Amino acid sequence: MDLGIYGSGGLGREVVELAKQINTVTKRWENIVFVDDHPNVMTKNGIKILTFSEVLASYSKNKIEISIAIGEPEIRKMICEKVINKGYCLATLIHPQVHIPETTEILSGATINIFSFVSCNVKIGSNVYIQPQTLIGHDCTIGDHCVISPCAALAGSCSVGECSYVGMGVRSKEKTQIGSSSIVGMGSVVLNNIPENVIAIGNPARVLKFNDEKRVFK
Repeated sequence: MDLGIYGSGGLGREVVELAKQINTVTKRWENIVFVDDHPNVMTKNGIKILTFSEVLASYSKNKIEISIAIGEPEIRKMICEKVINKGYCLATLIHPQVHIPETTEILSGATINIFSFVSCNVKIGSNVYIQPQTLIGHDCTIGDHCVISPCAALAGSCSVGECSYVGMGVRSKEKTQIGSSSIVGMGSVVLNNIPENVIAIGNPARVLKFNDEKRVFK
């Protein structure tokens, strides 16, 4: 089995390092390749770059699994749907030092990085990306395609809706809800529910505007 990392930018290169650490424990993949629909080079950091069309031509469905390494939730969703529609499987990557309780459910395609804490009775959706040093409290729910940035902390029984982005260092009070397709800016403190499809920032976090462009990095 090979691993295709969809995205050859900075996040993709970080996922390569995560995959290497996993491989030292499990020997899970024979080869690692990047997948990039618009490559401007043939390799990066010594890793071969293929377009998704080349993956389809080169690999049968049981010979490669795909990890999505894109920081934009909406683009993560789009790529996820494309991969699944072609019959390929999403790879779930969890750093060997991260303990996952038996009562916690992690769906396919999630990535959980080093020094993250995931508590009991948590549900992490498909294609979620959790950066290093995050804290996911008991009974939290994170919807599909979300990105949780480094040093974010969700207290017990919080929920994050599908395709939302939680910025670096965000703190979320217990039982608060962040709606789908919303962005919570870096360093914000969530004391009250954040509606869907908005950008919120501050301490306490307040809605700044609607998330009409559906993009975090502009």
